[in-house]
Amino acid sequence: MSVVDDIRDKLDIVEVISGHVPLRKAGRNFKARCPFHTEKTPSFTVSPERQTWRCFGACATGGDIFNFVMRKDNVEFGEALRRLADTAGVEVSTRPKEQVDRDEALFRVNQEAARYFNEMLKSPEGRAALKYLNDRGIDEKAIEEFQLGYSPRGRDRLRTHLATLDANLGHAAEAGLLRSDDEGNVRDFFFGRLMVPILDRRGRVAGFGGRSLDGSNPKYINTAATPIFDKQATLYALDKAASAIREHETAVIVEGYMDVIAAHQNERKNVVASMGTALTERQVYLVRSLAKTVVLALDADAAGQEATLRSLEASWRAMERRRFGQREEVALRIAVLPEGSDPDDIIRESVEAWDEIVKSAVPYMDFVIPAMARRHDLSTPQGKGRAAEALMPIIVSMGNAFEQDRYFGQLADSLGVTREQLQASIGKLRPATRERRPASAQSNAPPSSTTVSPLASGEREPLEEFVLAALLHWPELIEVVGDHTPDEFNRTENRELFTLLLATGTIDELQRRLDESLLDHFTRLTESDIKPTTRQSAPKAVEHALTRLQQRYLRDRQAEIVESLELEPGAQLPQEVKDSITSVNSKLKESYLVGVREKPHR
Repeated sequence: MSVVDDIRDKLDIVEVISGHVPLRKAGRNFKARCPFHTEKTPSFTVSPERQTWRCFGACATGGDIFNFVMRKDNVEFGEALRRLADTAGVEVSTRPKEQVDRDEALFRVNQEAARYFNEMLKSPEGRAALKYLNDRGIDEKAIEEFQLGYSPRGRDRLRTHLATLDANLGHAAEAGLLRSDDEGNVRDFFFGRLMVPILDRRGRVAGFGGRSLDGSNPKYINTAATPIFDKQATLYALDKAASAIREHETAVIVEGYMDVIAAHQNERKNVVASMGTALTERQVYLVRSLAKTVVLALDADAAGQEATLRSLEASWRAMERRRFGQREEVALRIAVLPEGSDPDDIIRESVEAWDEIVKSAVPYMDFVIPAMARRHDLSTPQGKGRAAEALMPIIVSMGNAFEQDRYFGQLADSLGVTREQLQASIGKLRPATRERRPASAQSNAPPSSTTVSPLASGEREPLEEFVLAALLHWPELIEVVGDHTPDEFNRTENRELFTLLLATGTIDELQRRLDESLLDHFTRLTESDIKPTTRQSAPKAVEHALTRLQQRYLRDRQAEIVESLELEPGAQLPQEVKDSITSVNSKLKESYLVGVREKPHR
């Protein structure tokens, strides 16, 4: 049960509202003069059965206990949730408050460190780091946008700076900024390095990457795993790239920070970095919900290709999607770079050349099959068997029978055997089914240790979530919303996200205004596959879904009006109620006509 549902179960709407408005019993419901506008005839109705309130007068609005507190106290959803949770004795967060406060403290100390490093970059001590950036073509605007900096030598400069601010050095150590040496002295972890802050999806500094400037090894070091940073579950610059990835429906994954910065500086903002690691399954899940195509930009050298093979072996299952019970694979493609060239070299020399490389990326199986064949000794039956064992699970997992057949033949050719020989060695090839997939591949959820969302509930509203998932994936679809209102959403958390979308219009701004209590629900929807199949089909599909939500809302309004008629049998109906009846019937008729004219897009 979600926190919202728990609060609803423990608080009665009549008791909550009667603490603010004098209610009187009228039939099965309660009635009062509306607290939100001046009126002589009571038009404010509270239904204990529905646990809702409705003004049939000038306000012409209604909702649940959350809407009432928000409107009465002029507060946003998060504050209303917390006030009602206090009244109900319900814990809002699934994480202990101490843990939430600790994480916030780590983000704050990281942000202060980023500010300090950025200042040091502009100081005489940062001259070498600034020259390095200038030589790489990184301009001042990009330096500020990516908060680049310099960690001065001395091993205690950051610690001293934080101490002068009365910062908690324990938090700095927990965030990976400080560490104890063999003698027990607390020293700076980063020193004498170009500093690259690594932000989380909400734009908070979660960790750092540091590059050596004197040729010393390791060339790059990263913040170790902390409560707020896990390199294996992070893609560099995803906070800045998410909107462009949604717009282009393509994510390009490179290896290094400078590659990303060069791309963004040249308006190729759908580029993120795996930060030098083999792409992990958890990183794949970060972009899977944003893009229809994922392009891995691959170094031409053998080491780079070997890293990509490891990436594909670890993450190919994460590229599978299921939408409405049907499988749809995210297109994973490989872009091989010219030998000796990094992405930022190519981009700075010719953005058009970079675009062509991305455009000409090959399907990952067209790359993997010959690469895997080269990896094994195909002159022996054992080598052929190992190559087949590595590749057949990927081929079998494909939902498209024609692709299966194509790559089955390609694998046979690479191994130097006939299709019949390959088929005899592994059994008859069949379309993959959920039951036949390995247990490790059956879950469509990323492996993680995250807690259950405080708004998670078994009582989902699939149609509402379909609309929200589409709008979060393609924010420009907000233009098809027209005169639809948040009132048409039953689930409180869905209604609040829709309200924020209407108010902000962009995902970045929505995230900045998003209350923490809605974060997990937002994340679940952005990573959900419950949305239209293509961008082209999305407008009609969303319009149709919104029309159905509107029809449901209007039918509920009709039912509420019927209930209100029973309040005082024989009494003259207030003009406001008569107007509501006319308005609802007119809108419902219009909505049904729209539904008939515009069949659902399939």
